[in-house]
Amino acid sequence: MKERRQASVIVLREAHPGYIMPVGVWQVRENVRNAVQQRPLKYNTIKEALERVSSKFEIPLKNWIEKSTLLQKALFQKRITDYLQAKN
Repeated sequence: MKERRQASVIVLREAHPGYIMPVGVWQVRENVRNAVQQRPLKYNTIKEALERVSSKFEIPLKNWIEKSTLLQKALFQKRITDYLQAKN
């Protein structure tokens, strides 16, 4: 059986009280469009990617994880291989 690769994307955006323009769908869409036209940064694990994010953002990574169901699932979800290793 051929092993296939899978990728995921989560968009994180900081908005601070001094930000005068509302963060609307148009602005997010344009930023995503710009991002996909750039050369991607690749990471082996989500933890590596989050380390990069935490070095760029002012809001602590802990706060992002507490508020984001997607990040919680990505970080703490059990995988089938976890159960297979437990049997051996």
